[in-house]
Amino acid sequence: MSICTFLAADCPLATWEPSRDYPLEINLDDGTIEDGGAEDNYFLQPFEDVQDYTDRQNAVSLEWNYTEGRAKQIIAYIKNALRNTPSVELWHVWLMDYCEFEDRPFLHRQTISIDELTVNHIREIDDAEIWNRPDKQYPNRPSFYCLEIKR
Repeated sequence: MSICTFLAADCPLATWEPSRDYPLEINLDDGTIEDGGAEDNYFLQPFEDVQDYTDRQNAVSLEWNYTEGRAKQIIAYIKNALRNTPSVELWHVWLMDYCEFEDRPFLHRQTISIDELTVNHIREIDDAEIWNRPDKQYPNRPSFYCLEIKR
């Protein structure tokens, strides 16, 4: 299992790949990732398991290392998607196959307008800790985050 960040909507969402291959260096000793820093170095790939998390019909997973420039591009992407749907959801979750009632995730949900959306909102979702805020009654529950962006 792993962490996944994805965008979900009721309209089809376009995929995205960088214009070229960029270097990728992962340093396990200090926990850093260096990907060249190019602003178009991220992926939006189809996310088939969207209905495990939301009632939206379409989704793309966001594979990236956050930068402010990339976040600005995601905001532009969301604005474009909002031409075809009243809202888009930005999710940050732990991929799960099945949950018992006691294990279901604790959901943190917020709704804002596209005019309010900033790179700070994107960074907060991307940085959100999945396992740091368990429900006190069920300490093994992950936290899921959903930021709904409306027109």
